[in-house]
Amino acid sequence: MRPNKFNRDHARSLQLVGETFARQFATMLSTTVRTSSLVTFTEVVQHTYDEYVRDIPSPTYLAMITTEPLAGLSLLHVPLPVMMTIIDRLLGGTGNGNLPNRPLTDIELALAQTLMGRLLRELALAFESLVAIQPALAHQESNPQFTQIASANDTVVVLSFDIRVAGSSGVLSICIPFSLIQPVLEGAVGGFARTGRSDVDTQAVQRALRATLDTTKLPVVVRFNQIELLAGDIVDLRPGDIVPLTHPVGAPLHVTIGNVAQFQAKPGRRGRRLACVVVDELNNNHKEVAP
Repeated sequence: MRPNKFNRDHARSLQLVGETFARQFATMLSTTVRTSSLVTFTEVVQHTYDEYVRDIPSPTYLAMITTEPLAGLSLLHVPLPVMMTIIDRLLGGTGNGNLPNRPLTDIELALAQTLMGRLLRELALAFESLVAIQPALAHQESNPQFTQIASANDTVVVLSFDIRVAGSSGVLSICIPFSLIQPVLEGAVGGFARTGRSDVDTQAVQRALRATLDTTKLPVVVRFNQIELLAGDIVDLRPGDIVPLTHPVGAPLHVTIGNVAQFQAKPGRRGRRLACVVVDELNNNHKEVAP
């Protein structure tokens, strides 16, 4: 019989962590793979470890992580199609088409490791409202049978996220043994009780999120209309060649933020520097522009 240790107060504490992580991860992922990415927190639930790993396919992508000062290991699962799409984008591809269904190669694992480093930094920031942790990647695996972070009947807490990158989507999940996180959750619930509060300080959370968003760096690019060239023409290009543009002289340029066209602008100068003047805001439902 599954022990009923995980209660509503615990769930509320981890829900805040999950929602914060989803927002920060989506921003980081969009700038990393140069395309609009969506990460949405869906739920936090209690399972046994066997129930959790039973539903994970093989091959896939699994990251075993440490969360010092908390003792033990946690597990982060990224569906293989999503990870392959991210890696394809990192290598200059579109992320669309038939991607391989196999374990990651050594080169792909190196790229995944770099991505995990950035992701774990966002996870640490998301956990700040609950506990200060230093997540680190311990091991990468493709088979869930080789990721024994808890006994089969041990209680685990699973945070689930819908993730969508380019043409791929799936459910990303973080599995934490309850024995690892229980003291932190009990302390958080006790803190709310001592102050006579039943929920988190939403205004403080909003201020913290605003401070984080205000310092988030996003790529801003001014673009002409794109042109297409044959591969042979590109190979034959030499210094001094002229490539005609299809952009009319009087047409405004597009200002893109994270590869999403947001404004129209006209070229100009500010002192000795090239510059542009924003003249209008685009109303195109955030149409993505190919990088």
